[in-house]
Amino acid sequence: LKPYIYTGYRKQTDFLGSIRSLFHLHNESFNCWSHIFGLPMIMLYVLEEYNSPSSNPIAYIYLFGCFCFAFGSSFGHTFCCYDRFTRHASFTIDYIGLTIFTYSGLFGFSFLETIMRSVIRVSSFASPAFLMSSPILYKIVQCFYEPSIYPQHYCDSSTIWPKQFISCITACLFYISRFPECMYPGKFDYFGHSHNVFHIGALLGLQYQKTALFYDLKFVQLNKQTSSIPIEIAFVCLVFLFLSILFTCFCFRHLFSLKHKAPAYKSNLL
Repeated sequence: LKPYIYTGYRKQTDFLGSIRSLFHLHNESFNCWSHIFGLPMIMLYVLEEYNSPSSNPIAYIYLFGCFCFAFGSSFGHTFCCYDRFTRHASFTIDYIGLTIFTYSGLFGFSFLETIMRSVIRVSSFASPAFLMSSPILYKIVQCFYEPSIYPQHYCDSSTIWPKQFISCITACLFYISRFPECMYPGKFDYFGHSHNVFHIGALLGLQYQKTALFYDLKFVQLNKQTSSIPIEIAFVCLVFLFLSILFTCFCFRHLFSLKHKAPAYKSNLL
């Protein structure tokens, strides 16, 4: 049970029951469908990139990560009513998709050399989500104060990146605070609760990130810069991560069996 969410829960069901629950109203309906509808939006971006005369392989890596993110999230929220153990397995898929999305965006960053680059690269292993974005934060500040010292079009994305950060930070604040359901328990069971806002913020962040990344890729192409990372390595890394999703599904396949019964679970209060 979620804190401050009193009604709208689905009954424990099986695999097919979880699928059928998509077509009934419950407190996960919005979370499921918001990212299911995000999948065709991402495929439209793929089609736009495919038809573009300046199509870039790095863009496909990023969009692949976007697809894994939306698919993993919708998968997790669809099957979280199966049973306690399958819920954890389902959200493992969600977290793997989110990880792929986080790292796929890294390949598209356009960032000129500075003395801090090596420090940032090493430090990013400790805090990937924040530190991998810190070069972009540096770029935003520099483009705001001294845009004239950079090549033409380098700062085009600097007005878009803040919108992506604001969307993600806002989404996280709602997710952490459990607002507004913590103020009005039971009033936002179906729509309008914090996780709904979290999903909207995530999709908005994806939209802004896509726009900013494509500005950066355009700058790279106009200035005939090449990536220091071979594109084959990038693809292998993402294929490996994608295979980890399939491997996880294989490892937990017994949890999704129609004959599966959850073992007895006894909670120990701390």
